[in-house]
Amino acid sequence: MESSPSKADLRRRLVFRVGQQLHEIDADRVLEVFKAGHITRVPNGPAALKGIANLRGRPIAVLSMGQMLTGDDGASSYDGMIIVYAHGGAVGLLVDNVVTLSKEATASPLEGLSDLLDGAFKTTRRAPVGRTASVEHDAGMQASTTLIPILSFRVAGQLYGLPLEDVREVAFIPSEVAIMPNGQEAVMGLMSLRDSVLPLVSLASLMGLEINRSMAENARIVIVAHEGDLVGLVVDEMDVIYRLPEQAIDSVPAVLQRGRGDAQITAIGRIADGGRLISILSPEKLFGHNEVARAIGQKTGAAPMETAPEVDSAVEQFLIFQLGEENYGLPIASVDEVIRVPADVTRVPGAPTFVAGVINLRGRAVPLIDQRSRFDSPASTQTAAARAIVVTIGRLQAGFLVDAVSEVKALPAAALSAVPEFSSEQTDVFDRIAHIEPDGGMVLLVDPQELLTKAERDVVAAITEDKAATEEKTGGGI
Repeated sequence: MESSPSKADLRRRLVFRVGQQLHEIDADRVLEVFKAGHITRVPNGPAALKGIANLRGRPIAVLSMGQMLTGDDGASSYDGMIIVYAHGGAVGLLVDNVVTLSKEATASPLEGLSDLLDGAFKTTRRAPVGRTASVEHDAGMQASTTLIPILSFRVAGQLYGLPLEDVREVAFIPSEVAIMPNGQEAVMGLMSLRDSVLPLVSLASLMGLEINRSMAENARIVIVAHEGDLVGLVVDEMDVIYRLPEQAIDSVPAVLQRGRGDAQITAIGRIADGGRLISILSPEKLFGHNEVARAIGQKTGAAPMETAPEVDSAVEQFLIFQLGEENYGLPIASVDEVIRVPADVTRVPGAPTFVAGVINLRGRAVPLIDQRSRFDSPASTQTAAARAIVVTIGRLQAGFLVDAVSEVKALPAAALSAVPEFSSEQTDVFDRIAHIEPDGGMVLLVDPQELLTKAERDVVAAITEDKAATEEKTGGGI
């Protein structure tokens, strides 16, 4: 009499291939299988971590089975298959191919998979980041220093700005723009933005300047809300974010308010760096322009912007910046300002390699931090677009060097997800993921309070204090 098969023998097995080797795992713990597409890389994550994939709007950590089993990374992001496996939550296993699903043993059982997965994740998790406290701290700091944040951009070679509080977001020009019949010269067409339709308006035309019709690669759309509608102002390029003291902003003399272009300028800002001036625009005057008013009235089928307080409170703005080939995001509420990297950076002898030097920012010694090693990013040869994002961490203010700043994104809470807790301590700098890419890709968001470790803060604080003391003794600038 034949013995009946055990319960273990009746389990379904999923067989997959890594390199030339076949392995099988318990299919009951397999949630689904899908073809690998774009995978967002996590700098300095565990060796086995391929990155994070988008699973129907939900981020999922993807581990390379080739790396875990043989030390070879195996399948590329786009060539392999991802097995969604239940291990205290869903985790993706990147393999070369999935061969079969069977109740018969056709390959070697994969032993110790749970231990391999445990090694890639932390056993204890951080407490959730206190977003409200961080924002309240930033608001208090801004009130005490009375600095006005201004988003600056260039139009026909001239520098203009809008109060940051009036800017909804900054976006790239879409590939498709609906041209409006009998549209005015200033109105370039209509574009869709999530659930809204908004007119694109040439700011150069409104200001009586030469229009850049080529839509160069650096062109951006500054999206501003006006009476429940969204309007996109097309500018030649995004510049930086200034925080100007109130006493550095002057009203425009009445004699200059008579021309067509100057009629939209409400104030002139004096930038401490080089004595430059910035023309600050008035959204009310811009949108009161006849051509813009007609464009808003003509946008048929447009969905009005939701302005209910509970909706607005759930929207958070992020500054999108680039390091190497990757994009990252930083809550704009935590950004003091964004500046061009000055030529006169004071080098600090004996400083750690991550300290690029110290600059003078309105009389304060501010260290510049190069964190390419933490972001696993190569050195950049492009210096024209380089920026320093100035952030206050505790009582320390520092500028973080990035290759470029591209956008300001306003994202609802539904577009944000938590980052899995990996075993690498260096990944603590990322705390959330933003779903903003049309192709399903994602952007890692930075926790500003994790940009420097405690040891690094102590080193940077000591350098700052030493430079400030030297300047006070000598009476000179850095």
